[in-house]
Amino acid sequence: MHCGVVEESRVAVDPAIAGAFERSRPGEPRWCTVDRALRTIALRRSALDADEARWLREAEGLEIWHPLGMVSAQDYLERVLGYAPRTARDRLRVARALGDLPGLTAALASGALPFSAVRELTRVATPVTEAAWIAAATGKNLRQVEELVADHRPGDRPDDPPDPVARTHVVRFELSAETFALLRQARTVLDDEHGTNLPEDAFMAALCNAVLGDRPQVEPSGRAKFQIALTVCERCRQGWQEGGGAQIAVAPAVVERALCDAQHIGSIDGTEPERAYQDIPPSVARLVWRRDGGRCRVPGCRSSRGLELHHLIHRADGGSHDASNIVLACSACHQAHHDGRLTISGTADRIEVRRPGAHVGARDAATPVARPGAYADAASKLDGAIVRAQAKAALIGLGWKSTIAHAAVAAAAAALGTELALERLIVEALRRCPIPSDLAGGRSASGPPPRGG
Repeated sequence: MHCGVVEESRVAVDPAIAGAFERSRPGEPRWCTVDRALRTIALRRSALDADEARWLREAEGLEIWHPLGMVSAQDYLERVLGYAPRTARDRLRVARALGDLPGLTAALASGALPFSAVRELTRVATPVTEAAWIAAATGKNLRQVEELVADHRPGDRPDDPPDPVARTHVVRFELSAETFALLRQARTVLDDEHGTNLPEDAFMAALCNAVLGDRPQVEPSGRAKFQIALTVCERCRQGWQEGGGAQIAVAPAVVERALCDAQHIGSIDGTEPERAYQDIPPSVARLVWRRDGGRCRVPGCRSSRGLELHHLIHRADGGSHDASNIVLACSACHQAHHDGRLTISGTADRIEVRRPGAHVGARDAATPVARPGAYADAASKLDGAIVRAQAKAALIGLGWKSTIAHAAVAAAAAALGTELALERLIVEALRRCPIPSDLAGGRSASGPPPRGG
């Protein structure tokens, strides 16, 4: 029996008369009434989701959380709108994406696509491809939409060949209170070591490396870092990493990073094993480890976990395995370099590290803190955020606690206004740090620790 559900569900209903849904029409089965009511509510919810996205974009532009005494848009969504942290992040991401996707916005507002489907499509759709993605997703349930999106990257079309490397894997754990507390504590330790809030993927990688990798040793063995099984096709260089008996396709950048310091066991297609070898001699690896103090050489990152050997001049560009061409980098910084998000160059005595939109000065092998270079005044919020983060990292590297460094940099940035040259910001921030005990003539728990013996 056809109840005219679709046509009726497109009629907007005022919440004040929502109870009218409970009344059946003459001769209409009760299930038909309930179905019509639920479909109408779903359409109203979609329209509200589209409306919320528009207001969230305006809220970000106005930074409405500041007058309310909150620290960020996510904080506002959690405290005012009642969203869980992950949901708040998703809502903000989708709202930003929909600002450039009028077709998906209209599909959401009309109820043609629910928010859950739009959330997945905004991971890949662009203004050029959104029409194709809307057509491909229409009529599919959420699971089908997730599979449609899973093996594609932003800018791809639905009919483009799938790329298994583009797929992300969602993992969910149910933890007891004490284990959850341990996880939060581990994250705090790793964030503090790296001098930044690690993204979820980088955090989990660092956590796994802390278990799978060797702990910092008094006498490093020089054994190649990558004992993890990685199969690489000799023709196309596609790589697959073994994990608990499964072969997981990985990106070319992961293969490049592994080849920096890998042990080669030869072909696995033959009947006899080949002699294993590693490119970097153990004596060179031990020298580099000692020289770099068992810590990541990237300015602002002080991690001593998951350390790997990095060639400053890539092997493909003629770089050698000499110690002068190799430095220690943690797995997160090393992967960021091979992903193109971080440039590490120079020599082992004086490395150069650059991030998009910023320049980080070189540092000596004997000096664990980057020397501030000449920075152009930050003209955008992104540039300002980068400069503030690097100033904080410099203070932390000098020995100040993270909370003190953060407060000092925030106060200095407020005093300087738009004049956020890094060198000046560090000087102003240092003026706002507590006086160390050796200068104050008394004990101080907040000053930097003494250097050396």
